[in-house]
Amino acid sequence: MDLKSSVETLRVSYDTKGDVVYLSFGEPRAAIGVEAQNGVVVRFDEETGDIVGATIIDFSKRFKNEPDNIVTIPTKESLMESMGCH
Repeated sequence: MDLKSSVETLRVSYDTKGDVVYLSFGEPRAAIGVEAQNGVVVRFDEETGDIVGATIIDFSKRFKNEPDNIVTIPTKESLMESMGCH
């Protein structure tokens, strides 16, 4: 996949009060959220199945104690498979 041609902008915002990071691939838009791993919600377009963003809960806590912590955002195919869509 050519990431450059499929995503114009990665938007990142941080809510300091809620300790939440919001990632949006391209313009933010309505989406369905699925918890991909503890505290990581992946947002996808219900019609196309494209991943359009992610939310990372307890961001600073997650990385303060484990600076090398890895957050994995699944591919479209693995997300659909985990939801039972083929």
